[in-house]
Amino acid sequence: MQFGSAAGGEARPYRHAILKWKSIEAEPRRKKSKTMPVSRRLTATCCGGAALLLSLVFSSNAGVLSRTFSQSEQPTPQAEPSPTPAPSPSPSPTPPPNLHQWGAVTSFHGLPSDRTHAIAQTEFGVTWFATDGGLARYDGRRTNAINAEGLPAGRVLVLKTDNSGALWIGTDNGAARMANGKFDLIKETSGVAINAIISSERDRVFMASDSGQVFDCQVKRDASREMREGEGTPGSFNVRTLLNQPLQSSDKDHPGPLKITSLAMVGAKLYAGTQSRGLITIENGEAKEVVSKPRSYFINALATDGEGHLWAGAQARGEESGLFDSSDLLKPNKANVPTGAVTAIVRGRGDDLWIATDGRGAFHLENGKLIEKFTFEGTGGALRSDHISGIFVDLEEVVWFATDKGVCRYDPNAMRAEAVSEEANGNYVRALLRTSRGHLLAGTNAGLYVKDGSKKWAMIPEIGRRIVYALAEDNNGRTLIATASGFFASSSGLDSTFTRLPASSDQDNIRAIATVAGATYIATYGYGVERLQGSQRTLVWPEASADNHLREITSLGKDANDRLLIGTATAGVFFFDGNQTTIDNAFEKLKGDAVWSMLADGSEVWIASAKGLFLFRAGELKDIAPGVNARSLSIGADNAHAKQVWCATVGNGLMKVALDDQFGVVVSRFDIEQGLPSQRVFAVLSESSKEGIENVIVGTNRGVVRYEPGHVTPTVLPARVIGQRIHQQSELQQRLQLDYPQNSLLLDVTAISSRTFPEQFQYAFALYDSSGKIIREKLAHDSQFTMEKLSPGTYKVVARAFTKDLTPATPLSFEFSVARAPFPWTSTALGVLLLLALIALGWGYFQNRRIHRTSAELAAANRELANARLQLANETETERRRIARDLHDQTLADLRNLALLVDQLPINRDPNVRPNRAPSAPSTLRHEIESISQEVRRICEDLSPSALENVGLSAALQFALSHAVEHASLDCKFDYEFTCDDALDEKLNLPSSTQIQIYRIAQEALSNVCRHSGAKHVKMSAILSDAHQFELQIEDDGRGFDEGEAKKRSGRGVANIRARASMIDADTQWIKRSRGGTLFRLVK
Repeated sequence: MQFGSAAGGEARPYRHAILKWKSIEAEPRRKKSKTMPVSRRLTATCCGGAALLLSLVFSSNAGVLSRTFSQSEQPTPQAEPSPTPAPSPSPSPTPPPNLHQWGAVTSFHGLPSDRTHAIAQTEFGVTWFATDGGLARYDGRRTNAINAEGLPAGRVLVLKTDNSGALWIGTDNGAARMANGKFDLIKETSGVAINAIISSERDRVFMASDSGQVFDCQVKRDASREMREGEGTPGSFNVRTLLNQPLQSSDKDHPGPLKITSLAMVGAKLYAGTQSRGLITIENGEAKEVVSKPRSYFINALATDGEGHLWAGAQARGEESGLFDSSDLLKPNKANVPTGAVTAIVRGRGDDLWIATDGRGAFHLENGKLIEKFTFEGTGGALRSDHISGIFVDLEEVVWFATDKGVCRYDPNAMRAEAVSEEANGNYVRALLRTSRGHLLAGTNAGLYVKDGSKKWAMIPEIGRRIVYALAEDNNGRTLIATASGFFASSSGLDSTFTRLPASSDQDNIRAIATVAGATYIATYGYGVERLQGSQRTLVWPEASADNHLREITSLGKDANDRLLIGTATAGVFFFDGNQTTIDNAFEKLKGDAVWSMLADGSEVWIASAKGLFLFRAGELKDIAPGVNARSLSIGADNAHAKQVWCATVGNGLMKVALDDQFGVVVSRFDIEQGLPSQRVFAVLSESSKEGIENVIVGTNRGVVRYEPGHVTPTVLPARVIGQRIHQQSELQQRLQLDYPQNSLLLDVTAISSRTFPEQFQYAFALYDSSGKIIREKLAHDSQFTMEKLSPGTYKVVARAFTKDLTPATPLSFEFSVARAPFPWTSTALGVLLLLALIALGWGYFQNRRIHRTSAELAAANRELANARLQLANETETERRRIARDLHDQTLADLRNLALLVDQLPINRDPNVRPNRAPSAPSTLRHEIESISQEVRRICEDLSPSALENVGLSAALQFALSHAVEHASLDCKFDYEFTCDDALDEKLNLPSSTQIQIYRIAQEALSNVCRHSGAKHVKMSAILSDAHQFELQIEDDGRGFDEGEAKKRSGRGVANIRARASMIDADTQWIKRSRGGTLFRLVK
């Protein structure tokens, strides 16, 4: 089993045993026309893989034979007098079932359980399924389980809709009512299994239970109160029991309360079917058993037919019949149908009945006689199980079967192929005609066949095995037959006896027949157009000297002016008014290929040619379906929808074309996916039944196909309306207000129809402005319509849908407005503020320029000051060096000279001189001179460190550290450590003025450590970072130093360090460590 998708954006319906595996979708259905009530329906959705698996199951269990179609033939205009196409394989004497008529909905598609009991459809086409796993719903898009408040838990056994559109639900744990989207529990039935529900009037039902009781449930409705969406039953329920005492079972093996399985109302009398007590009547609180002969004690189903007669379905063994016509209650008539146990009886749309059985499939009866039987084996597995618990027939006559393996749907009006003959050429149908006497004629490659109501086609012997190209009736009621070798006419009033009319030339290959202005014309291929008068044939066109291409006539027709239209194989189309022939330049594009058929529809003419389907309107030839080989045309017989035509094509199946007043041409295509035995279609005939229902008969190269297009009007529902948020359906009843700045809206719709799958719908959208002018429109298979960048104003959007049969849906329309932008108070205020800000910005700009100039001047002054400070520092260092040099060169020289003089003094050894009176010894004096010299050297070193000038910064820093320790007091002594990078002086790129300032900073920092830290260990490090920055760190373990507290003190050491650092653009930092001590960092 499989659903396929058509190419070219056209979805194809469900098919079985097709070569391509795609996806399926079974879909619900919609409202009917004015004379018919609302309908619903659904189609199952299935992935390709699942469809393939299911198809394999069908094939393995039922032995479905696949068909082989030959698509190689392409008819072309033939110059030979008697063309004979290659034969096609004849159909099987017992063809496999039309599996495209079937579909399925299972747990794969969303059912909570495959074991289903009942099916119902409610308003707007929503389909409901009663399963062992609970209630399920199909809403036009998907099948999903329902878990709602107010719905009893457990198995759902029965479903019933009343005249108000509400759904009554019977479960094995009570009953509920669903109305207006809300479920309401019927509390009086809680804990009771409800087996049957019937509706006698609006808002009232009778319910049968397992407890031996029947409930009469009626809704209490407040007439003055309006029902709102989602409100459910706007009142409470009046529930009463119809029996004074619950009935008891008569089955000794199953004692207890009597199980009441079914209910039926005949006139004003209520009947109930029971298990063990047969048929009973319920009146005035009492139950009376109907003692009939024969009598069935175990009844499963009750129903009434179109005439109001009661039918009963009972338990039965084997092939015994369990179906009884109980028109006479006391003497029921057992139907001669081997049903076995009957589980459900459902009335069809006419006088027919559908019978569900437990193990023997389904039976279709009309007037009490069996006309169809469906089993798992007989349908090739399309009916998934022979155990059927419920049947539902929707308004489009699609039949739904509730089985223990899911839900199956069957479309009895889908395309049904039938063989005309047992030989291939006898099934190659080229022409069809319904005579005024009701007989159906089929012209084939092997003669003429007639069907007059019997099931079989009969061959007309007078025609023999000639190829029949055209069939028609003249004004006298004669049936005319155009063949490849002769022209035949019947006797007036008869369709069984034909006589060959004599030819007017040696050419008798007749291709077309037409009656125009009371005269009958025939087209003889290779000769011309002849007028038929009685049995006389007279050539009227072309002249004897004309081009032979003009004689290759393939079709005849007429226009609105009663002119004869002549179609040729290569020369195009001509007009003949009875006297002369004219041409129209609009038909130039038809030249070069055959024109096969021409059909007038009012003032318009449809033209089927090998180049495609065309429409001649108002002097213009319009392409309708270019690129197809169109062969035959038939105006649609559906009176409710005008401007529709059926077109037979060779290679593209059957097409239906509708001319919509607003959207123009709408095209739908039918092919093997829809049941055609071949996509080579040569003839089509649309006719109307007595009831006004259209029926289409199609002639293919593999027999005849019958098809009844859908006539129920689908309904379009809004699936989603999305702006800045998702709008609810109830909001569409009033005008939607789109607040500024929203100017876009997305409309997504759903169309529901039992016979058209979701992907097959064509959706038409139109957007109108406030003046009623269409500003946007769209026709496509896409169900979404986007309205973007709309100007402020009021709009109206109209959504329509076309079924596969191009039946238009009732339009969905609503209005919405796009708000104008409000007065921009905020923007105005912001504009004023912006203006003020611009003014302030301008003032600030000029002020900033003034400040910038002042800042630049200040910065220049600061730079000059810094330069002056640096110059002053440099001058100070220069002066220090000069002083150190003077001390070193002059003072130390004087001291050395003094020492030499002291060394020349004699040593006084006079003992008579008192010690305190004795002059100082030369050695003592020299010692003092050495001390003074040493102090002067230290001062010189302090004033101008020789290590910095002679060795480098690293050696000077190490000297400063050791010198600080050396001259510190005993209580300030500490251990020290000095580290520096290798070749620091070679890598260091600092001027000498900067290095001397770093050295002075290090001296000051070490001085602070000696005097204030009380450190025991000091570590100095000098490094050059990767960024070529010089970094000096002095780390001690003293009492710690807080840089913030130092600012409050009056000392000058830290200030001097900062001042020197600022002169050389260096950064300094004191970090007090948590474990004690201070880290001093200098980065340059």
